This record gives sequence, structure tokens and C-alpha cells, in this order.
Amino acid sequence: MISTQPFLARFRLLLCTALVATGAAAARAEPKYVGWTKVEAAREIRELKEKLREGGQVDASARQFLEETALPQLALQENRPLIERTRKRMRELLLGDVAEDKAYGDISLLVAEYMTALARDEQADPVVRINAMLLVSELKAKNGKPWPPAALALAAAAGDKDLPDAVRIAALAGVAKHAAAGAGDDAIAKTFGPPVAAILGEPGATGRTVEHDWLVSRALQIVPLLVRPAPPKLAATLAGFVTDETRPIDLRVRAAAALGATADATSGIDAAALIDTIRTLAITALEAEEKAAAARRFEAQYRGGGAPGGGFNAGPGAMFGGPPGFGPEGQPLPAIDPLAISEQACRRAAWRLHTLGTAIVSADGKQGLALLLGDAAEPAKELAKQLTGEGLTLDGDPVEDALLDALDVLRPPAPGEKAAKRAVRQPKPDEPAGDDQKPAADPNASPFDNPFQ
Repeated sequence: MISTQPFLARFRLLLCTALVATGAAAARAEPKYVGWTKVEAAREIRELKEKLREGGQVDASARQFLEETALPQLALQENRPLIERTRKRMRELLLGDVAEDKAYGDISLLVAEYMTALARDEQADPVVRINAMLLVSELKAKNGKPWPPAALALAAAAGDKDLPDAVRIAALAGVAKHAAAGAGDDAIAKTFGPPVAAILGEPGATGRTVEHDWLVSRALQIVPLLVRPAPPKLAATLAGFVTDETRPIDLRVRAAAALGATADATSGIDAAALIDTIRTLAITALEAEEKAAAARRFEAQYRGGGAPGGGFNAGPGAMFGGPPGFGPEGQPLPAIDPLAISEQACRRAAWRLHTLGTAIVSADGKQGLALLLGDAAEPAKELAKQLTGEGLTLDGDPVEDALLDALDVLRPPAPGEKAAKRAVRQPKPDEPAGDDQKPAADPNASPFDNPFQ
């Protein structure tokens, strides 16, 4: 296979230029064809594809066509409604069926150079900048792995505080792919470790808290792929996220997962205190869903759809002297759904519980905070088993009653009250038992389909 060193050298030069240049993409002349479908049908692209299939190289005319007509399509307003498809087709058309390694590398470099400059172009539309960085993130070598030279641009973008958070998040999508493909590789850790650490150490910015929290969440997912064991400074940062009650619940859950996957005896953390915090966090996550459901139910009753029987819950009609179940003008009100926690919320709660459990003890028992407790680890291991078990149960039966059952099991009993005991839910005939569900190889991954990662 051809060496990536020539492409790395050229891309380093491009990257240095892109870091100081602005408006480069916007300054280009209008392309010969306007609209991606016209590019796909163009004589020039047919001739180029035929030459590349036969082992030809990217000559000056082909390079000009790519730079001036094909690649600018991503930024054109005409392609905006289908920009995601345009991005995908651009990658497939330009890099598919390229027989010769050097030609493949040359086209990949052209794409990376152009899209890196476009992602950094302050005059470009935000959605264009995001998709440009995603295209760099999606570049692959001919063996299907992430294209190595793209790592430089991705690392630089992820760690650049002057770029919009959305562009940095798009870059982190590529960082995650490169880190997963090269987990344990010192070069990968040296490339991506500094920008990921910088993100975790950045203070949240006023007015963009949501974006920054999402950026941090993405970085937390990557930590176990880059650093093991976690040095004291990093471990302290992760522990700080876990204990910070002002942070979103999902961010704290991801921080717990990263800490459980990377901390060891040299990390200098108080594992026992963190495990107590994780227990409280699990309960807090379930109580948040319970409170939100109560608020939605109250809102539905207040605005209409009250329950029969009179009083406030009978709906506005009863409040104004009308019959129960009817509005103030006598119109019938819809019935209230007795379950106010959606299936999606239940699956999110299931992911949280399972992730927190594996932060205490992993599925294979080889890592987790409980292992730092020595002979005193047994109660923590029981808590981990309880959390993962409730998570799998809730995932198998994602309804409000199951979520509230999990809360009853985990919530400490009131003084003089016995701890809640619930029979183990038996799997349905067409459903595998919970113990058969194994987490994915990624230490932060959920064992079930998860829309929140």
C-alpha cells in the first residue's frame, strides 16, 4: 500500500494555510455546472471516472474540474435542500472505483483541502461548514478505515476555540472514528489527546451552554479510546463532571463511563465517594422523568381533558359550572393518557442506568470503579448489578410503570420502611433474557440501540 507520508506533508502545509486564511472558498468563481445532478451527468466526470477505473492519474484538467466545479457544489444554495445527500454522493462518486492508490490519495487530499478551508470559512453558511467538516470526518482509505492524513485537520478543528461549536462537534465525529480505528496507538493518542483534553478543560461559554455541553459529551466518549489509565489530572476532571449537579444528567453519565473505563489505583480518585454519587445520579435521573411526567399530566388536566368525577381534575368545564369532562363552552375534552413518560424517555433512562452500572463494574468484570475498593468492593458490585439489571429490564419493557418500578427499587427506603422488592421480570417468549445482552466493544456504548450517543 502506498505510504501516507507525502499526503501528510502536503496536508500539514495546507492546514497551516487554512488556520490563517478566511473566505478562501467564498472567493472562488461560480462553477461551470450549478446543481449536483448536473455534475453527475457531466461529460467531464464520466471521462474522469473512466480514466480512474483504468488506473489513470488525476491530471491538471481533472484537478481543475474537481476544484472549480465538483467540490464547490456543497456550498451552493441549489444543493442546500439535499446537502446531506450531496455530501454522500460526492464522496461515493469521486472516490469510488479508483483503481490506483496514488490517484485515490490525490483525490482524497483535494477533498480534504477544499473542505477544511470551507469549514473554516467564516463567510460560509453554518450548515455548509458543518457538512464540509463531516465530509473530512468521513474520508476513508481504500481498506475502509479512516483516511490517516485527515486526522491532522480533525484534531486542529476540534481543539480550535475560535470555530463554532457545531463545526467542532462535526470534527469530533471524525476524531471518534480515527481513535476507535487506532485505539492503543501512541500516535493516535498524541494527535487527539491534546484537543480532547483542551475541550474537557474549557469553561462553558455564556449563551451557548447547550452546544458546549454537547461538545464536552462527545469528547468524553473518546477519552477511553485515547487514555488508559487516566492520569490524576484527567481523572480529577472526569470526577468533577460526575459530581457537578449543574451539568446535564447525560453528560454526567458519560463522564462516569469514561472514568470507570480509565481510572486505576494511580488515578488518585475517591472511588467510594464517586460510587455513592453514581447511585444518587441514577435516582436523580429517574426522578427527573417522574417529575416531568407529573408536570405533563397536570398541564393536560389544567388545559383540558380532565378526568370524570368533578373538581379541578374534571377539567375547565366543571370549574365554570359545566359538566365534568367538558370545556367551558360545552365541547367534549379528550381523555388524558394515564402514562406520561414516552418510550423514548424510558429507553434513555435504561441507557443511563446500564451505563452507570458498567461504570462501577464492566460486563467482563475487568474494569470499573468498584475494582479500586479492594476487599470492600462487594456492595458496589451489587449496586452495579442492580443498575445494569434495571436498565436491561426497562429497555425490554420501556413503559412508565417499569421506570417507576426501577425507581422504587433504587430509591432508599424511608425510615421504618422496608426496601422495595420486585420479582425479576421474565422475558417474553420471543425475547432474549437480559443476561444475554452484551455491551458493545466501545466502553461507552449501550448494549441496545441508543439515539442519545
